[in-house]
Amino acid sequence: MKVVVPVAGAGLHLRPHTYTHPKPLIPIAGKPLISHIVEELISAGFTDFIFILGYLSEKVRHFLLTTYGDRISLSFVHQEPRLGLAHAVSLTQAYFQAQEPMLIMVGDTLLRLNWDEVHNSTQSRVGISIVENPSDFGIVEIDETGRLLRLTEKPLIPRSNYALVGLYLIRETAALFEAIQYLLDHHITSHGEYHLTDALQKLVEWDIPIYTLPVQYWLDCERKEALLEANKILLGNLPPLPLPEYPHSVIIPPVYIPNSCKLYRSIIGPYVSLGEGVEIQNSVVQDSLIGSYSRVHNMLLRGSVIGGDALLMGRESSLNLGENTVIEL
Repeated sequence: MKVVVPVAGAGLHLRPHTYTHPKPLIPIAGKPLISHIVEELISAGFTDFIFILGYLSEKVRHFLLTTYGDRISLSFVHQEPRLGLAHAVSLTQAYFQAQEPMLIMVGDTLLRLNWDEVHNSTQSRVGISIVENPSDFGIVEIDETGRLLRLTEKPLIPRSNYALVGLYLIRETAALFEAIQYLLDHHITSHGEYHLTDALQKLVEWDIPIYTLPVQYWLDCERKEALLEANKILLGNLPPLPLPEYPHSVIIPPVYIPNSCKLYRSIIGPYVSLGEGVEIQNSVVQDSLIGSYSRVHNMLLRGSVIGGDALLMGRESSLNLGENTVIEL
């Protein structure tokens, strides 16, 4: 089974971090986002990958080849212009035989699920999760057996709160490509793009059975808040790592701190991931991501995402306060 991983997007919701850095390479819990996805799939037994590249494609391609080129089979296609997920998947058609199954996993989503259900399934399946804001997602309606009855992309009036999470096991690969071609030929778009949701809806209309696949957790790493939540969960799942001694500093696990970091009179953690060569002085940092070779002096940071080579400098204060004093800084 080949795995298709679309990573062509420009990561607009993560600006300014994605102006010069592709979203798949944004580090979380000690390694790039795409590494968490690829290594989860490798651990699940997948070895044949097709990556759909676009924005800053050479950086992503170079990273994947140098990191995984000797472990898995890697193929690349380029999506330009970027017209949506269905259009992206259509570019991989030449890599598939008529009845060869396909697993699609979007490149900005972290999932935990029972992979045996994917390997053992004889039918097409789509990952779903219950959401509070269904109008922001592709939504499915299902029957009592979990079979899909209808799919709608970002409906104004949702008829379900079961959202597609970016994982698609397709057994009827030839039919999927035919459905996508139908969208392209008839210029059928939703919200200005060719969506995989609409192609799957065509399969449902053609009476091809597709069933749901529940996931244990799902993190859509499209925005800053989701990156911090993903960092928190991933750090919580890591085994305790030995850390160097940092005199006059306090480390509150879980954290990820490379040996090349320099910490002075600071409190770090919990849920902090630092890049290589980060320097922090006289600061408190919690629930944050700080990129490589950044410097933080005299700051209080919570819920922050700081890119690489940044310099943040606050001001030291010396106070002499009497009783019953309240000061907010």
